Amino acid sequence: MSLNHAILGLLTREPMTGYEIKKIFQSTPFMHWSGNNNQIYKAFAELLDEGFVAKEVRHQDGSPSKNIYSITGAGLREFRRWLAGATEEPVCRKQILIKLALADGLKRAELERLADAYAGTVRLQAAMAEQELDNCYFAGRKHDGTNRFFDLIRENVLANYAFELDWIRKVKTFIAELPDEDDAPAEPEREEHKAGLKMIYQVKERRGKRYLHITSGGTPIEREKDANAIIELCVEHDTNAVLLDGGVLSDAFFTLRSGLAGAVLQKFVNFSIKTAAVIEEGRPLPVRFREMVFEYRKGNTFCVFTNPDEAVDWLLA
Repeated sequence: MSLNHAILGLLTREPMTGYEIKKIFQSTPFMHWSGNNNQIYKAFAELLDEGFVAKEVRHQDGSPSKNIYSITGAGLREFRRWLAGATEEPVCRKQILIKLALADGLKRAELERLADAYAGTVRLQAAMAEQELDNCYFAGRKHDGTNRFFDLIRENVLANYAFELDWIRKVKTFIAELPDEDDAPAEPEREEHKAGLKMIYQVKERRGKRYLHITSGGTPIEREKDANAIIELCVEHDTNAVLLDGGVLSDAFFTLRSGLAGAVLQKFVNFSIKTAAVIEEGRPLPVRFREMVFEYRKGNTFCVFTNPDEAVDWLLA
């Protein structure tokens, strides 16, 4: 589309300065030119050479002179010729399509981040476009009948964003169904006996990060020194992240007056071990224990979940 013809169209409404036209371009989402000074004044130089516009220099006291442009008869004829001529086909230039076409080597987590980032960009652009449309030059003139098509233009612009958001939701659904190649297969369960403590665990890996999963079936954590066995396993398997099934926590662990939870968790903190516990939904937890969990979560060292996936996401964040 010709920038020169868009300028002629604006001048059919009223004479304007280059600055006024620049501001219209910059505040109107469906006018895709940057509206920088070089672009605008180059266009005016061409229109003047072709006799399509006339320039009036208006002097102002205490301020620089203004160049006010108006359309000529030849310019009006050229504008109407352009209006009646063929319209360019819609152009599809979306970087996201190129990225997806070349994204075979990305893992699922990377694809999810790509889709989420693009969705966020589209939502932001949609909000900005809606605000600009409601405040642009054309919206402000709806009342006098000179913009009979503005509501349809607004609908078209916003529909493009709505379509894009609907499409990216489909992309995200597709990505979610892909195999999670980023998760390494879990090792078989191991059994460890340390100082009378029977511990069943797996070493797992997700998104390149390793963690220790202490599963139910072993001896519950009943003594402060039981924490030492977990710390030894962390050192042995080079990880500082531990996922505890709720079944490995004894009743004493949930009773704060026993001091067990505080002592065990403090040992983990001393060795920079981050711990998440998965407690079955509906299990009542003492009020003081919940208060302790709240305080520990502030330090990002210990938290309780009912959903294992959420626990692992927090643990490895």
